[in-house]
Amino acid sequence: MAAAQGTCRFCGQQILVEDGEGMTEPQRDECATLRCECDDAKVYQEAALRRDTVIRRVDELFGEGAGEHRQPDEVIGEIKSAVDLICDKKAKNMTLTIRTGLKCRIMQMAKDKIKVVREMSDTDSFEQ
Repeated sequence: MAAAQGTCRFCGQQILVEDGEGMTEPQRDECATLRCECDDAKVYQEAALRRDTVIRRVDELFGEGAGEHRQPDEVIGEIKSAVDLICDKKAKNMTLTIRTGLKCRIMQMAKDKIKVVREMSDTDSFEQ
């Protein structure tokens, strides 16, 4: 495929996107923004990298790499939705109780770091 022009969404700079001919204009613009050197694009790039890293951690803790803690795709989808809310700063922290004794906590830390925690409790109780 041939290269095509994309536009940084922040500064408007035109950037050549390799193999961009088969992409839609929004896809080319996204690639251009991820390659641009303007300050706003750099902040955007850091946020995109942080989101991708957190999603990988969710997959490690609750998805394919989680072994006995692997959850159904619907549950993983809900966890990733919570990650999006926190990455987009619409929420500060969220706790999802997946089943008795297993929780997922996602929280925004200092300096925009995001922490994902798999919590397990082995509380034994008896009710009559």
